[in-house]
Amino acid sequence: MNWKITFQAAATYIGAIMGAGFASGQEIQQFFVNFGRWGFLGIILSAALFSFLGWIMLDLQSKWRVNSYSDFFKKLIGKKWGPRVDFFISILLLVGLIAMLSGSGALFNQYVGLSSWIGVLLTIGVIILALWFKGEGVLWINTVLIPLKFIFCLGIAVLAIFYGLQGDGEGVVSTTTNPLIKNWIISSILYVSFNLTFALVVFASLGKEIQKPGASRGAAFGGMLLGLFAGVIGGALISFPEVKTFEIPMVAVAGKLGEWPAFFYVLVLWFAMITAAVGNAFSLVTRIVNKNKVNDHAVTLLLLLLVFPLAGVKFSVIVKVLYPLLAYMGLILLPILFSKWIKQ
Repeated sequence: MNWKITFQAAATYIGAIMGAGFASGQEIQQFFVNFGRWGFLGIILSAALFSFLGWIMLDLQSKWRVNSYSDFFKKLIGKKWGPRVDFFISILLLVGLIAMLSGSGALFNQYVGLSSWIGVLLTIGVIILALWFKGEGVLWINTVLIPLKFIFCLGIAVLAIFYGLQGDGEGVVSTTTNPLIKNWIISSILYVSFNLTFALVVFASLGKEIQKPGASRGAAFGGMLLGLFAGVIGGALISFPEVKTFEIPMVAVAGKLGEWPAFFYVLVLWFAMITAAVGNAFSLVTRIVNKNKVNDHAVTLLLLLLVFPLAGVKFSVIVKVLYPLLAYMGLILLPILFSKWIKQ
């Protein structure tokens, strides 16, 4: 049993999904906590879907032996529609990369007091370092950062829940409705649909690096851990409903525990942005290199040079446009993914 690839697959799966929106608590607030206690059933449902669909995704990629998300979508939906979805995914990945760089800049500016461009440059430096070692670098950056994210995020959230149970938090959250999502089941499915698209693209781009025995098991395990992450963050948020109006609610929760917990949670957010940015950048570079047969290091540097000026775009504006697009596109892909796996 190859435990190394199992752990790497689980870490990469979590890294692709647990981006800034997840770690900030904003996604968990909007998709689950807003439904009150029913939201926790939604978290269980989403964890089960992440595990099952993650297994299917890697099983198909291993059988098809794809080396890029372009190859994967051609196999999944055919040569006619594959290139169109491929182009759309490339645009979304580019926007996602810019969003993570923009978010990193905002984080350094608002919580560290440094220029936002310093945060952007530091994040770009980590991306270059990871991509210099290609697929192995992507796997290892997730292997190193995901456990740190797990420890900080889980520890602070558990402390916040305990703190809230002692009577310092309000302990009750009011159920609110979103005009676009009024049902916790639909909300859970939408949450899985747009997040799974990112994970699918990252895994397809890793090619043979991830097409090894034990990888599918790692994706299933990663889905369970995502449910654990979401449940604990949800518990922390429901203990302090007064933070629901904050842009980054989990930093507000951590701030109630003191300056150091808040500082460490800011680190968690930065790690989340790094892993998401590395996944997006690697997928784009792999697509360009496979299509044009050019040097991958040169493409990496050129891509980051081009997106650097765009990192000044407001983070929240990008997220509001990106997430709904991914969610509804994912709703089309999920049944196709399942039906293809059944046929295989």
